[in-house]
Amino acid sequence: MPKVLFVGDDASSTQIAETLLRRLVGDRIEISTAGAQLPDPGGRADQMLVMMGLDPAHEERLSVRSLHSADRVVILSTTLDVARVPGRSYEEWDVENDDLQERVRVLALDLLGREPDRRTRPLDVVRRILAFVRATVRR
Repeated sequence: MPKVLFVGDDASSTQIAETLLRRLVGDRIEISTAGAQLPDPGGRADQMLVMMGLDPAHEERLSVRSLHSADRVVILSTTLDVARVPGRSYEEWDVENDDLQERVRVLALDLLGREPDRRTRPLDVVRRILAFVRATVRR
């Protein structure tokens, strides 16, 4: 089973990416998340995750162990410096300018060995999560 690790500055982007991917692939892919910063229990990011029905306590601190356990590492930033472990596939996503929903959909199809189908539409729940996040970030 392929193993994906989402790495970000905070828990919110990684948790959202994990949720989007999990809704598309179910249990066929092992997904984990790690933050480059220490978690901020009860902070704004945690409040946002709770409001979206996600578990902020799920976030781990990035470690060499978490990098070794993943087949593919997706870094949710173009400015985050993450150590490279040989034999792993690394991707850097510009979550400020890219469509996270589309990037996750293409990743899911790639991991499942399928070509992206442009006619595939994401779940309504995914659209609502992204709309909520965008509205919250703009405040």
